[in-house]
This record gives sequence, structure tokens and C-alpha cells, in this order.
Amino acid sequence: MPPCSEPVTSSPFERRLPGGRLDSVFKVAFGSNAAAARALRVSKMTIWRWRHDQSQPPESVAGVLADRIEGKVREVQAAEDELRCFRALAPRPPRKLSGCCAGLSRRAKRLPRTAEDWAALGD
Repeated sequence: MPPCSEPVTSSPFERRLPGGRLDSVFKVAFGSNAAAARALRVSKMTIWRWRHDQSQPPESVAGVLADRIEGKVREVQAAEDELRCFRALAPRPPRKLSGCCAGLSRRAKRLPRTAEDWAALGD
């Protein structure tokens, strides 16, 4: 008899039931069932039922989810703006040499700009 191609028992790490429509919303808003249960003051099983479309969450929970998602969107937009400003800044000049090297000067970095300059490096 040929061996089975699939294991008889499932992995403990794979999901037994696929997530529902609100699964990704709860994941972004709270991160875990326990965090959502603490914030909404319900049991983890209730959160699981809402995430897997077993029961409909109340309208107040939908409002809390919307507020938390909007907050996350604002945080991401602020982080994007900060990163854009950071990348627009010119690089800082190298600091002055100190100690025994104080009298010496640094060589300026010169990167090749043209194909001829790159070819000259190979020589």
C-alpha cells in the first residue's frame, strides 16, 4: 500500500477555521483576541465568534473598530510624513576630527559620475 501524501493529523499552527470578514479588522485594530476582549470588556470567545462570522457584533463595537482603524491610519500617515521629511534632508557633514588627528583633514568622498570615471577606477 502506498504511503499517504498528507499527514493524518493537522499541524497545531495552522488555522482550523478561516477568518471571517472582520478578522483582518480586529487584527489591525487590536492585534489579538485577548487585547480586543480587554478593550471591549467581553470574553475572548465572543471576540472569536465576531471574527469568524459566528455572530454579529453590536453597533457599538463597529464604532470602536472604526475609531481604532482611523487612529492607526493617522499614525501611519504621520510616520510616512516623518520619513519623507527625513529622506529630503541633506546628509550631515562629517564631524571634526579630534585628538591626535585634529590637525589632519579628511579627504572628500568622490563617487564616479560618468562612465569614463568608472572606467578610470578599473585601471
